Amino acid sequence: MPRSAKNKRPPSAVSSARVSRRRFMALLGGGVLALSGQARAITTRSAPPKPKPKTRSAAIEKGIAEQKSGLAKQLQTLRKFPLPTGSDPSFLFRPISPRRMR
Repeated sequence: MPRSAKNKRPPSAVSSARVSRRRFMALLGGGVLALSGQARAITTRSAPPKPKPKTRSAAIEKGIAEQKSGLAKQLQTLRKFPLPTGSDPSFLFRPISPRRMR
């Protein structure tokens, strides 16, 4: 038998040994999914730990309370201000062109 005849594979073996890149990636993805599914089935899920409430110092709480009360006073002042019907708006928006911004 000639040397080249010994090394030749049957036609069915050649076609099954060659795998296209697309087929290889599909098989690889399927294998990863199969393995991750088993790993998920083995693990147990426990409830996540409850976050500890953050405690603030008394000084920070006092500052927040002062800011809230100050804001409430400002809003009362603005809401009580008499504004006649049909008055001009408090501001007028005029966009600046990109040339003027430079």
